[in-house]
Amino acid sequence: MMAARNRPRVPLKEEVDAHEERDLWTKIVKELQELRRMSGRVQELMNEIQREEEEHQAEADISLEDLEHLKKLYTEHCELAKQEQRTLQSVVEWNDLLIALRTATEGGDRGGEKKRKRKLDDAVAADSPSNRNIKVARSMSAAPDAHNNLQKDSEVAYRLPKQKSAEGMWIQCIIVGIVGDGNKRKYEVQDPEPDEAGGHGTTYKASANALIPIPKDSTGLPQYPVGKQVLARYPETTTFYRAEVMGTKLNGTCRLKFEGEEEVGKETEVERRLVLDVGNK
Repeated sequence: MMAARNRPRVPLKEEVDAHEERDLWTKIVKELQELRRMSGRVQELMNEIQREEEEHQAEADISLEDLEHLKKLYTEHCELAKQEQRTLQSVVEWNDLLIALRTATEGGDRGGEKKRKRKLDDAVAADSPSNRNIKVARSMSAAPDAHNNLQKDSEVAYRLPKQKSAEGMWIQCIIVGIVGDGNKRKYEVQDPEPDEAGGHGTTYKASANALIPIPKDSTGLPQYPVGKQVLARYPETTTFYRAEVMGTKLNGTCRLKFEGEEEVGKETEVERRLVLDVGNK
């Protein structure tokens, strides 16, 4: 993947549209198989914990070695339970999207007409594990407290106006001004990159639904489940691209597979605060 802002994107959309339902089903089957494996291991751990507890129940004093062994069993059991929950969440999301895609297909052509895309957007209520046919949304775009995280000097991802036959690109900006109130509130955002003459970056006028707040730091941010579709800033750029979460490191850094990545199978690590959630509208 090129580091420049205008990185050419691989034209994968037609291929994805043609095979998306099959790919989703393959993911669901794979995750169900993994759930079966985890469930088997959880049962093994429960049996072993029960044996250990029964064995030491009558003992007045249990050794440190036995306590450490029990701790290890409990820890693995807890981690597996969390992993099962994340995997189940992904399966439910993928299944919801598959139902929406199948409904749209049976109801007629879903080859990219705006009207059809809007119907599909409305059909998917949960966070979508695939955003090929679903627009990125923000939870703060219409709620009464929509502007709480959009303050002057805040960092945001700003969606540039749509180009001909292409979705608008997302870039990192800073809010430098706010005018108006309520739904009429507008934001002036500035590109941190200098212009061609070396002066201040370009400024844009934007509404809340074209902005996503960027957290100040990664502390306390929730972990994304594997398979989650997100918007993330590509390293050494100020541009955000669609990506799929492949995992999370112990320090919270996300391992991502960027859409349109030129190198097959490449995973990229991105700071958690620069990995933004995909909304549900």
